[in-house]
Formats: sequence, C-alpha cells, structure tokens
Amino acid sequence: MHKKLTYAINGSLFKVYNTLGNIWREETYEKALESELNFQGLKAERQKEFEVYYFNQCVGRYRLDMLVEDTVIIELKAVPQITPLNQAQLISYLKGFNKPLGILANFGSFSLEHRTFPNKAHLKTPLRDDFDFDKVNTKHKEAIKDLLFMANRILITLGAGYFRHIYRRAFYHELKTAGVDFQIAKEISAKYQSKILDSREVNFFIIGDLLLSAVAVKELDEIIISRFRNYIRHFKLKRGLIFNFNAVRLDYRYFHNKESV
Repeated sequence: MHKKLTYAINGSLFKVYNTLGNIWREETYEKALESELNFQGLKAERQKEFEVYYFNQCVGRYRLDMLVEDTVIIELKAVPQITPLNQAQLISYLKGFNKPLGILANFGSFSLEHRTFPNKAHLKTPLRDDFDFDKVNTKHKEAIKDLLFMANRILITLGAGYFRHIYRRAFYHELKTAGVDFQIAKEISAKYQSKILDSREVNFFIIGDLLLSAVAVKELDEIIISRFRNYIRHFKLKRGLIFNFNAVRLDYRYFHNKESV
C-alpha cells in the first residue's frame, strides 16, 4: 500500500538524519523534512490541524507533526528511544483522523528509527484495554465505579497523545450523557488574611464531595499528586480522583479523606 510514497518519505528521513545527526529538537527535524519532501515534489504539511471527535461529538482540535499527500501521518521524535506510548499515540492519530498510513520516526538515537503503521482493523496497539473492575485494588472503589468505566472508555476510544482539554471535554460528554450532576471549577483565588492576593484559571469537575481532574502528563509524580491534594483542600472537598490519559492503560489516583487509595 502506497509503496512508492513511503519509499520516498523514508529516503527523505534518512537524508535529514544523515545531514543533521541526532543533536537537534523535533521542530528542527520537522522543518528539514518538510523542505526535503517539498523538494521531492511531495505535498508536506507541518502542524496540520484537525478536529477530534468523541462519539460524534467534537471535543477539540489537534495538530499533527506532519501530513504527506493527505495520506501519511508522520510523528517525529527526538528521544533516546521510541516507547510503546509513542506507538500508541500514532495509532490514535491514524484512527482518529482516518488516514491509511503512519510513520513514526525518531532522530534522537544512535541511528534513525522509523516504523510504518497501516491503519487496519487488526492493527495492534500498545493500549491495554484490560480494565477489570473486579480486580481493582482500591478502597471505596464502588463510589467511583462509573467514573472508572467512563475514563477507560475515553482512553480506549480516543487513545493516548492528545492535549488534556480534549480528554476533559470527552469527560464532560460522558458526565452529561450519564445525567451526572456536576459543576465545573474554572478559577481559584489565593486568600491570605482575608485579602485576595492572586487568582488563576483551573479546570476541574466537582461531583458532590469529589474533585475530578483529567490530565495528560508524562507521569502522575509526587509534585502533581501533592498539588492535587491541595486543590482538594482548597475546595473543601472530601475526595479527589485524577486521571492521566497520557498512558497505555487506565492510570489514576483516588483520594478519600486523608487516604491515598
């Protein structure tokens, strides 16, 4: 499928790598590859913008690294090695934007890494749809059962690799469809000695006594968890649930009172 096109793209990838080596940022390789593909007479579009849909509901827009001849999505990296998450991201884009082929290329290793992915029904993805509520080892899990299923459905349907606001809008769609009573917190203020010192934008769901956050980060590390706990305290809520959608399987932390569960 599209052998002539992929051959030309792969040749251009090698030419860029052989010229620039492995010391530059992704953006630099994007510019060089666009120039080389255009020189070869191919239509190459950097940061091509598309609408992202979740069950026929537009939940935002996303820019691809590169689209060639409106056919091949190229996801560029400049990292020591390609990870399963990188592969899952490209597969998400293929399915989400309905393009027949994708190429994942990494310029940051000892040699050029590149792999072609066809958009086929049987295409395997590193995403793991292995969520089993009966095996969830979380205290008070019944209280968040529906939210866990919602989050897993969002991850498996959209896939990894999008901006956090896209997952938040998908969650909004899930909550509305389920008829859940919730509020959206969009701003918080810093008060000290009855004085407002500062304010900032946030984006949380408040469901009864629970604060819900949807993020897309490298990992739910200690500082992210610490800040989320402080948000729970700021809103004077009893519980908190944070989901990280930049993952190949459902990734979350649930806080009930002062317990991390």
